[in-house]
Amino acid sequence: MLKKMNLPNKLTMLRIFLIPIFVVFMCLPTKLEWAKYVALAVFIIASITDFFDGYISRKNNLVTKFGKIMDPLADKMLVASGFILIANSGIIPVWIAVIIVVRDFFVTGLRNFGADKKEDLSASLSGKIKTIFQLLTIILAIIGTYNFGDFITKSLTMTPIELLVNIGMTVSVVAAVLATVWSLIDYIARFKDTVKVDE
Repeated sequence: MLKKMNLPNKLTMLRIFLIPIFVVFMCLPTKLEWAKYVALAVFIIASITDFFDGYISRKNNLVTKFGKIMDPLADKMLVASGFILIANSGIIPVWIAVIIVVRDFFVTGLRNFGADKKEDLSASLSGKIKTIFQLLTIILAIIGTYNFGDFITKSLTMTPIELLVNIGMTVSVVAAVLATVWSLIDYIARFKDTVKVDE
């Protein structure tokens, strides 16, 4: 199957392949400090493939039906895995991960209605901004040693770098939630006419 794929689709499949590797290293005991950095490296590589598969497919007109379906699905799998893991670690509140994951399931459903009607399934601006903040949140959460909002009460015990990372993560979490809600409303408006409950 891989031999028949173009480069963007291969990058999408690489991203999917990297997700379980990321999960395994994130789930290793916390005393294995090196595992966190392996997980971080894997996550960053997977995130980079997200940029390049879209860029290459648009630049070289390699957009395929497979890519339209699997690329956003791979993004959602990566982001959902990251948010579930950092929520499970107590870095962010669980309700934030729930909002992220539920939104992605709902939008996937809307996009399926759009696919049936041959609508444009490309990512919207709100979706791209949402993804950027979500990926940034996960990266900073892995790098940091403190939980969401800890800079408010623990700033005096943090080093300048820890403080900067925690503030950055907290801001990116808030931005990710706001962008997620914005994106959800945007997609509902975009695909509302394709949902026919009587069909």
